[in-house]
Amino acid sequence: MFERRPLFGALIVLTLVVTIWHMSLQETDSSGTTIGIGDPAGIAPPHPQGPSHTHYAPVAVPSPSSNYYFYALSKGGGAGAGGLAGDGADTWNHSSASPLLVNPVERLPKDDYTNLIDLKDFRFTINFNNCSSDSERSKREIARRDSLKSDERRSPLVLVLVHSAPTNWYKRNTIRDTWGQYDPRAKLVFLLGAVNSSTLQRRIEQENRMYDDIVQGNFLDAYRNMTYKHVMALKWFTYHCPEAKYILKADDDVFVNTPALYDVLETATQRRRLLFCQEIQKAPVKRTHRSKWYVSIPEYRNKYYPSHCPGYSIIYTPDVAFLLYREAQQQPYFWIDDVHMTGTIAQRINATITPTGSMLLNKSQKDAIIENRLNATDQLFFFTTPDLRQGEIRQLWKAVTVASKRNTSR
Repeated sequence: MFERRPLFGALIVLTLVVTIWHMSLQETDSSGTTIGIGDPAGIAPPHPQGPSHTHYAPVAVPSPSSNYYFYALSKGGGAGAGGLAGDGADTWNHSSASPLLVNPVERLPKDDYTNLIDLKDFRFTINFNNCSSDSERSKREIARRDSLKSDERRSPLVLVLVHSAPTNWYKRNTIRDTWGQYDPRAKLVFLLGAVNSSTLQRRIEQENRMYDDIVQGNFLDAYRNMTYKHVMALKWFTYHCPEAKYILKADDDVFVNTPALYDVLETATQRRRLLFCQEIQKAPVKRTHRSKWYVSIPEYRNKYYPSHCPGYSIIYTPDVAFLLYREAQQQPYFWIDDVHMTGTIAQRINATITPTGSMLLNKSQKDAIIENRLNATDQLFFFTTPDLRQGEIRQLWKAVTVASKRNTSR
């Protein structure tokens, strides 16, 4: 029953690549002029695409870890044709030939860093400034190979932001051992909220001293505070890792086929306007008090939610991530984060979802791979559905790595 899966997988990858390519065409008119996402007329000065474009002088912005660069472009006011609403999106240009660009934090309010939606005293209780994919933990892991100079810094292709509950240290370790293990193309960060137990807090701090991959905010880690965590994740990207070329938001109970995902993203030359996930359409608002997802009419008046992403696996490009963050900071709080961020807020910035299609591994396919009835490389996929056990994640990782080595040795 799986013989045709490789063809379907190849088609969806081709679709994704063509989608990104098509976006690049929309940004360039017939004369080669770049179309600015935030320019009210849809036209902005040409973006620097490489060494041949020298008429935009780069401005260095010092940071604790490196110098970022941005180019002075005209400030827009609305959405261009087919573009994202709001100014600032045209600041990014992550083509392989261009220098790294910084997000337009200068367009945020001066007190934005200490605000989180309606929380006016926000702060990171655990934080680090190193966005480099060659972190201290990664250096220790690859030191025996002597392949990295002590002063080398590598900007990540993918910033991996994993939402995790404070007590889920076993799940975090499973991810560190499997799909989140060291890859020079990625930076792994776990997002946590505050806890009421000093003993638990000390354990979290000890874990972070060991792995240096935890970011914690000072809001209580609770189910109805998930939107705070989502926006905090985008805040960390905005201020501490703007040079990432993609942002992957995931939960700690899913499997991500990172070798395949990174390979595909690495080949994409245009990295803009992408909101990639499994699209949920016409989901009814739960009005029964017995439901875990009960929402009152004053909280949300519509009968159906807008099209949105389930929160367990989402890929953003930096322009989308920044505009989502900025808009969320200005809008009233709604606790169902995937609906709010990738539905309501995404609509406000005119972002369109690109569906994952067959890149999402279903349960029967997952079981077939674990039981060796399906080769992991025959079924090309990026994500699984959530609620995986830690043993299943480890089995999938083993299947992916074994199949990859087998294909490489042929």
